[in-house]
Amino acid sequence: MDANKLLQEHEEALKRIQSQVTRFHNEKKHFRVYHGSTSSTRPLVFTKDAIVDTSDMHRIFPVDSASQTVKAEPNVPMDVLAAHCISAGWVPKIVMEFKGITCGGGFSGMSGESNMYRYGLFQNTVSEIEIVLGDGTVEIANRERHTDLLHEAGGSLGTFGIITLVTIELIPAKSHVQVQILPISEPLTVPSIFEEATTDPEIDYIDGIYFNRASAVVMFGKMIDYNQRDTRAPLLTTKQVHWFADTIEAHLKKHHNPISLLTNSETKSTTAPKPTGSTRPTEVPPVLMTLTDYLFRYDHGAFWGGKLAFKHFHVPQNRLTRAIADPFLDSRTCYHALHKTGLADEYVVQDFGIPASTVTQFIEYVSENMPECQIFLCPLKPAQEIHIDKRFNAAVANVKDQRIFGVGVYGRGPRDHEKFVELNRKLELRASMLLGAKLLYARTYYTEEEFWTIYRRDHYDEIRRKYRAEGLPNVYDKLKADMNYWRKKRAVRGILETMWDVKVAKRREYLMKK
Repeated sequence: MDANKLLQEHEEALKRIQSQVTRFHNEKKHFRVYHGSTSSTRPLVFTKDAIVDTSDMHRIFPVDSASQTVKAEPNVPMDVLAAHCISAGWVPKIVMEFKGITCGGGFSGMSGESNMYRYGLFQNTVSEIEIVLGDGTVEIANRERHTDLLHEAGGSLGTFGIITLVTIELIPAKSHVQVQILPISEPLTVPSIFEEATTDPEIDYIDGIYFNRASAVVMFGKMIDYNQRDTRAPLLTTKQVHWFADTIEAHLKKHHNPISLLTNSETKSTTAPKPTGSTRPTEVPPVLMTLTDYLFRYDHGAFWGGKLAFKHFHVPQNRLTRAIADPFLDSRTCYHALHKTGLADEYVVQDFGIPASTVTQFIEYVSENMPECQIFLCPLKPAQEIHIDKRFNAAVANVKDQRIFGVGVYGRGPRDHEKFVELNRKLELRASMLLGAKLLYARTYYTEEEFWTIYRRDHYDEIRRKYRAEGLPNVYDKLKADMNYWRKKRAVRGILETMWDVKVAKRREYLMKK
């Protein structure tokens, strides 16, 4: 669509939203923002007379190659954003791994990916926002104007206003990503391996998976053109990418030899991808994916949620059952199912940011309390560099210069609801004891006192007053409202409802109270 036409439509939508917010402000009535979908595990519920509907805000503007940016409305999902930019020869600096995560959700929800050690969180790659403040005023915030608003609105769950447009930074795209795979027999050495790898300019992406307490894998990705590939690297098929963690595990088993499991003394010389054609005997051959497949390699099954679903329903995993389930295992459908079935009350889906000095302690704690879970690990920048250090109370200031590690904890919890809540609370409180914090897209079990012991309320409230956001719910108000909603559903019925909703394209309505 022509850029001028897009701009005209955007401005019309902006005026509508501005008018709705102004009305709620004048009536002194709290409201929520309804986006039409979610990648949050929190049980969000809306009523039609207390929302501002932004579900039609999904326009994306032409790529600006001169400034290496693209403008997008908040409901543009990652798969649309990536395809739009890649077709023009660019890719956003940070692309979250789930296709359905939106630009607005990524900005407001503190999201990142396996190159966040280089670029920070998604919100740090947004150079400008257009935002409707709590009184209906439209404001522009960027790195020269209202910088504090730009920084504080990122990761704040929309509690400073409604984001209506973001300007996203891009880098040149290549066609493929080659992933070097290193099996690790001592998982607690992974953070130090990652730390060394962050200094290597030849590496673009870094992440790892803990399969269990005795086995992990670290992966280093390099964006390349196809003719630069290592000829030993197989190009993964769509089905192999759909079951990425299992594919990597199978690849390791196929190429396993006694010296493939690296010891402490061996890891230093093997952290970076080896030159094309290397014949080093300890090396597991790399794998190759298209750039798009790499970006969304964890989308299908939502990391390894699809695998857990087979176990939950006692369905054998084989070629036939996976083929039948495959159309229903994209992350959009998985999140839909979590809300429909009540399985979010049985499965732990949490992400934490833990400083380098305590990350191994946290991993040990998770392994002891959830021995069957798998853990996803990614290095990030220090808190000070990504402008979140002022959000936390005094103790965290002592580690603001340390690298943060993103620790994803995903696995089956107790079926008993009280025990499930207790487990999640233990994880949250252990993270805070280790001077870390959780990402708030997920279910939160803090009491209000615990929450504001971790998060710095005086600074947060000061910036909210400055930008007239006091009429909006604060972060804890939103979390508390979401957590007060809990109901147990029959899982099988919920799965069937999900499949029906997907078939008749009713995803948009599942958050809305009738």
